Amino acid sequence: MQIPVEARGVTVSAGFKTLVSSVSFRAHPGEVLAILGPSGAGKSTLFRALNGSDAPGAGQVLYGPDELYTSFDRYRMQIGYVPQDDILHDALTPFEVLYFTGRLRLPDAPEERVRALADEVLAQVELSERRDVRVRRLSGGQRKRVNLGVELMTSPSVLFLDEPTSGLDPALEEKMMELFRKLARQGRTVFVTTHVTENLDMVDRVLLLCAGRLTFVGKPKAALGFFGVEHFSDIYAKLTGMGADHWARQFSASGPRDDGPVAVPPPQPRAAPAAARAANAAPGRPKTADELLAELEAEIEREKRR
Repeated sequence: MQIPVEARGVTVSAGFKTLVSSVSFRAHPGEVLAILGPSGAGKSTLFRALNGSDAPGAGQVLYGPDELYTSFDRYRMQIGYVPQDDILHDALTPFEVLYFTGRLRLPDAPEERVRALADEVLAQVELSERRDVRVRRLSGGQRKRVNLGVELMTSPSVLFLDEPTSGLDPALEEKMMELFRKLARQGRTVFVTTHVTENLDMVDRVLLLCAGRLTFVGKPKAALGFFGVEHFSDIYAKLTGMGADHWARQFSASGPRDDGPVAVPPPQPRAAPAAARAANAAPGRPKTADELLAELEAEIEREKRR
């Protein structure tokens, strides 16, 4: 399933403070959209509103034709969320992490199918050669790919990646960005939050927030032209120098901007049966890292007692 995501006037407040103010844009299947901005810009708040964690106080989040928060049962298993924090049990191997994840999330799938799916996902995130190495011995980039693999076990149509390249050197960051592009080209809508600007030319579009205001959304090269800079790192100085209101007005005056959908190949059959996915549909918001780790540890203990 290919799912476009649209924000219409999304506004989020905490008490008397507005954290995100009337943000509107579309994200298309097949693209990687990077959400960035200075600290406190509202990136994480917008992320949570888009992925079903926290409903906005005003405005709408649409998945396809449906409002997300009134149709969440239909879409919750189509959403993959990779948190910034590590959720891995470091005594396990990458294969074991994915296998136990499959046992938890796809309880009706035959064991041989779960094992095969775990190996398929390891290949997808380019970790087949590290299949049986303890997580504690993996590099930072490899651990991040295992975290991503956990979400890919249920073949989500929309992926949210929270600071997925933090702490990585530029070469590893570039490799991760290439992986995100590959996942998007399979028909997924991929969101990435990031502070890093070195490889933004590898994403399809960038969305810039400042003080909760939408100041730009469009192709990376267009962002450089809009702010009148040569390097992405200089955009932050422009944002803070002239202020969010100025750039939000400038962007609004530039007219509607939607670069349109990205061409993707015809969708392939899903790896996991839909019935198995639905059987383990989690209620409400995506689970926290602590909740996922607790479930994984409980499943490991059950396996030991067999």
